[in-house]
Amino acid sequence: MSKKNHLDAFALAATAVCLGVLAGAASTVHSKPAVVAPKSWIHSGKRYSLSSLERSGRRPMEGRLSVLCSAKEVGALAVMNDTLWIGTEGGLFAYCMLNDSISAVQGPVSPSVRSIAFDDGGALWVGGDDGISVRSREGWRLYWKESLPFFERVTCMVQGESRFWIGTYGNGCAYVSGGSLTVLSAQDSLLDDRVLSILEESSNVVYIGTASGLIEADTSGWKSLRYGSRLPIGPVNALAMDEDENLLLAIGAQGVTVSSFGRVRTFGTAQDLPGSEVRALSLDPTGRTWAAGREGVSIFDGSEWAPCTVAGVGDKHRRFLSVCHDESENSYLGSDDGKVLIVGRNRAKEITVPQVFAERRVSRIRSSNGTMWLIAGRRVYSWKGSFTQTAALPEQYADEMTDLAPGDNGELWVTTRFGILHFAGRTWDAFDRRTGLPAEHFTRVARDPAGTLWFAAFDGGIVELSAGKWIFYGAESGLPVGPIDDLALDNSGNPWIVTRNGEVAHFGQGAWARMELPSRQNAARDTTGRADSLDQFDPSIRFLPDATGSIQSGGARGYCIGFDKRGSCLVGGQNGVYRLATTGWQFLALPESMRGAGPTAILGTAEGDIWLGTAGRGALVYRRGDWFKFGPSSGLSDDYIHSMCEDQRGVIWIGTQTGGVARFAPQQP
Repeated sequence: MSKKNHLDAFALAATAVCLGVLAGAASTVHSKPAVVAPKSWIHSGKRYSLSSLERSGRRPMEGRLSVLCSAKEVGALAVMNDTLWIGTEGGLFAYCMLNDSISAVQGPVSPSVRSIAFDDGGALWVGGDDGISVRSREGWRLYWKESLPFFERVTCMVQGESRFWIGTYGNGCAYVSGGSLTVLSAQDSLLDDRVLSILEESSNVVYIGTASGLIEADTSGWKSLRYGSRLPIGPVNALAMDEDENLLLAIGAQGVTVSSFGRVRTFGTAQDLPGSEVRALSLDPTGRTWAAGREGVSIFDGSEWAPCTVAGVGDKHRRFLSVCHDESENSYLGSDDGKVLIVGRNRAKEITVPQVFAERRVSRIRSSNGTMWLIAGRRVYSWKGSFTQTAALPEQYADEMTDLAPGDNGELWVTTRFGILHFAGRTWDAFDRRTGLPAEHFTRVARDPAGTLWFAAFDGGIVELSAGKWIFYGAESGLPVGPIDDLALDNSGNPWIVTRNGEVAHFGQGAWARMELPSRQNAARDTTGRADSLDQFDPSIRFLPDATGSIQSGGARGYCIGFDKRGSCLVGGQNGVYRLATTGWQFLALPESMRGAGPTAILGTAEGDIWLGTAGRGALVYRRGDWFKFGPSSGLSDDYIHSMCEDQRGVIWIGTQTGGVARFAPQQP
């Protein structure tokens, strides 16, 4: 072979090798990551033994907790035999059809009931924000969120063909089979952990409605139906499948969509739906689908919708949250005004859920001369054996109240974001910048034994009202600069304040004196959460805003201030409590597991206990050198505490964000 031919052959071989390498590289660049096979939901998830997750209801301290909360929102219904089970924000109720009576049911973990279902064995499952309770012939079995975080914020439960399904908002979904709980989450290819509804079509196919759209899971893997399926985009509030195998979806603000063998039809108010916001779907024994929503109820016969015209149901101003049926063709509809309608043939019977207390959010509680005063919802209540509502506030102030100070003969002072209100028995008088005040947003008020009133302004500064004269104290008077977190009076009636920076000041002898908390309290641990990223979720899903509605936190405080039974000043922080002794500040450190929660209220009781309320971590109690915690597993109605107060009998009143009022009565010796 000539030298030229040899070089040509070598060049051809080299070219072939290069082309092969490039082709392989191109294939690698354009191919998907190496995956053996789609992950099937049947072989996914983390499995737990249900028996190992059961928890008892032991309380941390001897005493009795009771809850007073609004039960107006009827968000869950289930019927078995002659009993209708009613789930509300204020607990579980049972209506006996034989004797036409309704009563509260004791036993469920969470006072906020969001889902009720029966399993194949006839056991009643009750789910809410704090866990799941199962009622069978043996009694209640309790599964707290403390035993497994999955049990927090249960949104839906349904009995499928072979599995009992549970959906949660933020923790994915799970199914119960053979005494085991298998949890499916984003780590198992579930595309959105915010599950609102579940429908099992067969033992191998399940539809999961989430806050971002519909997911179909079968033996071949997980599939998002958010795009390319012609389904409207939005949270899937409810799912149902009729006898003709039509899949019905109640999609937030989109009405109801019917999907059948590739054909998609969307129905709204123009097609006789009760509005674009449908909350619940249910099939009656005749095969018709009922849709309950914010503006009424409609019935689908497989081809078109017709409004339910039964008296009491067709009211456009009535908001329905739940619906179910029994085998006798009776329909049950739960509303947001504490009513349940039983709809038979051309007639409806109304049941009223008992209301112990009309409100869920209690932002401030004060005690005065044996009467408890509460800011609850948009109203002011007094309690002396029963609740009494005071005169209605002017509309612009109703949602803006921050504190109150009761006086003699029904006199009342209320601080708001827009000024100070005074009620003397007939009408409300307003004080703000127009009347000469230096500020309008006031957060705290206290009344000393002499009748002098002290008001804390949000942006800093204290206003005193004495003998009809207003006096302002600012930095030039010795007060710390910056927002004031809390205000309290000592045993002599002198005001003390704590700022958001942890500076304490007290008034005496006509002047303010400042003091610093130890610097170590300022080193609170970082609680910033890691944001969601595309490597955790399907990038084809664009997450929508919270479909269940956000809860206004009311503003967690950096510090709170109060006094113990000896008159020592108490300051609550994220990592513990400071108590002012004759030798200076003493620090009562919280256990590591309890640290980091924002303090909201502090109380020293007549028994010598120290109660610390937190924003989302319940109540922490210091008793004889030990810390105890009150949360949902102890009977507390809500982890977010706004205010605490002790009455003349030693009962602790706890105002919460969504759980109304909780009362702790210490055990009598």
